Amino acid sequence: MTREIHLSRGNSPYVGRLTKGCKLCMRGEKLVLFVTGECAKDCYYCPISEERCNQNVIFANEVEVTAIDEIIAEAQLNRATGMGITGGEPVQKLDRVLEFIRVVKSRAGKSFHIHLYTGLEPVPLDAVEKLIDAGLDELRLHRFKIGEDYLELRRLTKGRVKLGLEIPVIPGMRDSLKKLFQQLDKIGIDFVNLNEMEFTSGNAQQLQKRGFKLESGTIASVQDSEAEAIELLEWAVKETSLNIHYCPLSLKDGAQLRNRFKRRARSIVKPFERISKEGLLVKGIITPSEELGLTAIQKLLEKEFQVEPKHIWVNEVKGRIETTTTITRRLAKRLKAMGLGVGIVEEYPIDTRFQVSYSPL
Repeated sequence: MTREIHLSRGNSPYVGRLTKGCKLCMRGEKLVLFVTGECAKDCYYCPISEERCNQNVIFANEVEVTAIDEIIAEAQLNRATGMGITGGEPVQKLDRVLEFIRVVKSRAGKSFHIHLYTGLEPVPLDAVEKLIDAGLDELRLHRFKIGEDYLELRRLTKGRVKLGLEIPVIPGMRDSLKKLFQQLDKIGIDFVNLNEMEFTSGNAQQLQKRGFKLESGTIASVQDSEAEAIELLEWAVKETSLNIHYCPLSLKDGAQLRNRFKRRARSIVKPFERISKEGLLVKGIITPSEELGLTAIQKLLEKEFQVEPKHIWVNEVKGRIETTTTITRRLAKRLKAMGLGVGIVEEYPIDTRFQVSYSPL
């Protein structure tokens, strides 16, 4: 049977079969559990932010957490059906990871899909055994060579969990990756995930020092990373039987994040807010003047303009009244004539409600 390159629902190219972890990720159904920023390796291309790098912190998606119940709560808000465990190096905090996997599986059920990334070389086999026993579904290796432990890892995971390779496509490594893929194809691996290499605040200086450049027309893509990834796919479809998926930044920052935001937004949206195509929460805001404070504006909206109380929120923390975009636009002229500030905001559907944009009316 002739193999072909297909496009996923997130418009990313792949050969063979997609892993369950990738499918759930694209739909925004995976909770991203960052279990530690600590890592014994010092990869120059590591995309982790300076705030998390080498810090013993835990994040469930964008929320910093300290207890398992907070992780469960975030998973419920996101209506997650799976979890990806990352870092730093998760296996360095093995006891923590094992507890998280066991508790999440016991509460969410065995079908709740969990994958974990590790860059350890070699990976302690006893740690892998414990992870499998705890309920791990996919083990993703971050490495650019097979390593002496690979055959034992393959033997240990065969028929129990999916074993895969996940690496960034570093421009200039195309030929060495082809040799690696041929080796993996001979001795067996369940999947290979290729990630587009990216510039971040945490690695930009190191990448620039090594001569990497920004791809024209992008804000974070490393020049030639995508081109070499596509070339590798085109080669692999003919020369190997591997399952390979290329994950571009447009998928991570577009479909994955957008879909995850939409799922969380549906859990926390207020009666006066709407959810945008990007998964952001959109609403109108009214800010006070010296003459009219928040309480006075609230009464004005309810009594003079007949706005239903459910469509009015007094946000004392941010010092403003929040309501629907329709009401805000309809009353904008009259409210501005009273010296009040009026506009439309977009916010991330996270606990801090970080404001993405403000459009004055």
